[in-house]
Amino acid sequence: MFTIVDFYGKQSNYSCGYCKQPTSCQSHGMWAHTMTCQDYQDLIDRGWRRSGCYCYKPEMNTTCCPSYTIKCDAMNFRLNKSHKKIIKRVNKFLKDGIKGKDEDTAKGSDGGSHGTADDGGCGGDLEMGDVARNPRKELDLNEVRVLKAKEDEGSEPPQDVVDGLCLAKDPTVGSSSNLSTRSSTGGGSGQPPKKAKLLRIERKREKLIQKGLNAEEIEQKMKEAKGKNVEKSLEDFLDEEPKDGEQAAHRLKLVTVCTKASEFKRTLEASFAVYKKYQAQVHNDPPKMIDEYLDFLVKSPLQFTTGSNSPNCGFGSFHQQYWLDDRLIAVAVIDVLPSCVSSVYFFYDPEYRFLSLGTYASLRELAFTRKLHQHTPSIANYYMGFYIHSCPKMRYKSNLYPSYLLCPEVYSWHPLDARVRQKLDQSKYCRLNEDPKAVDANAIQPEDIEEVLILHGSSYRRYSLYMNVCLCFQKMVGLKHPDENTRTYAKLVGKVCSARMLLYEG
Repeated sequence: MFTIVDFYGKQSNYSCGYCKQPTSCQSHGMWAHTMTCQDYQDLIDRGWRRSGCYCYKPEMNTTCCPSYTIKCDAMNFRLNKSHKKIIKRVNKFLKDGIKGKDEDTAKGSDGGSHGTADDGGCGGDLEMGDVARNPRKELDLNEVRVLKAKEDEGSEPPQDVVDGLCLAKDPTVGSSSNLSTRSSTGGGSGQPPKKAKLLRIERKREKLIQKGLNAEEIEQKMKEAKGKNVEKSLEDFLDEEPKDGEQAAHRLKLVTVCTKASEFKRTLEASFAVYKKYQAQVHNDPPKMIDEYLDFLVKSPLQFTTGSNSPNCGFGSFHQQYWLDDRLIAVAVIDVLPSCVSSVYFFYDPEYRFLSLGTYASLRELAFTRKLHQHTPSIANYYMGFYIHSCPKMRYKSNLYPSYLLCPEVYSWHPLDARVRQKLDQSKYCRLNEDPKAVDANAIQPEDIEEVLILHGSSYRRYSLYMNVCLCFQKMVGLKHPDENTRTYAKLVGKVCSARMLLYEG
């Protein structure tokens, strides 16, 4: 499988979605006709981000609001009091139907969006909207697939997986009567639901078994733990059960659907209706057209793939739908990649603003990441898009602990702690890696430019061979020397991706 991109170069002086200056944003952009999940993983680890099929990388040292890629270590995530309060509010609403006070929304700490949605820039408030929505030329990928088939034969996912519901059962739900497809009487098994305490005991026992302990050792460990205060995990709070005999007032079901699946098409009208309502009432945007919705949140260049190294849902782009009593109330747009779950956008029905669904969905996506990790250990992080320290509304992302920011020069990860905050207070743009000798390990070297893959017409070749053809026939066919454009592209995507992705040169 190949990634095919059309590099647009620098996009200058367009309006900023954060500070609202009309001509202060600077970035580099490219259109992804198709992209492997591994390539996109490597790109976001170099500061890139996608909006539909348009990929962009802010020019950090010149743009008005430097955007630092941020991720949370999902395996070591710790809930704070605010998180617990929000989960309890949702659980109480599901149990009793009681609406809690909308404290977080009143404070403006839960804007609903937690991915590219509030990453402004190229995500929504984009002066160059036509560039972000339309490629310079539509490519016929069938001819490229012929080349691909010879090298990666058998790599395409099964058709029935692509066309069906890619994740029939959401791995983050299924143990709670409120947050799963089971009924409050035990999911049709005829047994009453288990209490949260019993579920925690069972999980602890399962973990000890996985460690290879024998029965005697397990019982000894269980006795030692008995009576001690055990901190409840994120899953414990999310999977809180109603007490015996209690009937829940509402039922919330999460359904994860691949954007290429027939199930997604069936629910498209419902999700678009929620999106229009959200944009109008939360962001005061005019009614959106369906084409804009499709371009922004449905179309994705990521190739859906399955295999022994992928999670049960596969790698690719998905919508996580929140159904409350068979009514769609929220949608989370996510990408499942080799090393992470990447949040793209989140929108909800403003009628349920009181539930602080933006933060709640972030916690759900963290739990989703942790569950995927059990099958695919490489998936260990939750990416939240961009962190803009100079924009107060964006600082809520640092509430997910532990979080890390990407250094814009060395592309190393650094804890978002007091030291980093102090540096960002002093300067909006700064090199986070304090080692003056540290360099970008994936930086392109002069000799590496020869290995860049170029797609011209229906064939591709290394840059060195392509340049020989250009130089021989430049006068005849009028080809321009692509050296500067190619070098800029290679520098921005890095040595690994530039030698693996196909750069389209019409």
